[in-house]
Amino acid sequence: MNTVQLKLRQDAPLAACIKILRAFDSTLTISGIRQKIEANDFVIEFDLNHYDVVEELQGVDRKVLFRDMVRKLCEAGAQVSVYLNGRAASLEQLDNWLGTMKEIAQEVEEDIDRETE
Repeated sequence: MNTVQLKLRQDAPLAACIKILRAFDSTLTISGIRQKIEANDFVIEFDLNHYDVVEELQGVDRKVLFRDMVRKLCEAGAQVSVYLNGRAASLEQLDNWLGTMKEIAQEVEEDIDRETE
């Protein structure tokens, strides 16, 4: 499984961060987010292999939404620490990883299309 996790520093603008995080994942609770920030724990974890048929049919790409959420957190003034599979990473590494996954998905789709012709 490929997961990306985020930690936020305690001096993060809490109200703005909560709003952004809950917009991405409404199952997160306000108190849960606050507790995880205070404990320096992962505030959110996202499975990069996440797949939902309904989202696929609607054209929703959760990876893009996740990256957009990270951008919004940074713009709101939060200092975001990124972890890929539990190891510290930079935003550049996250972007490279997401780009690689997108390229692989496109290649697989092209291979499938060629095989069905």
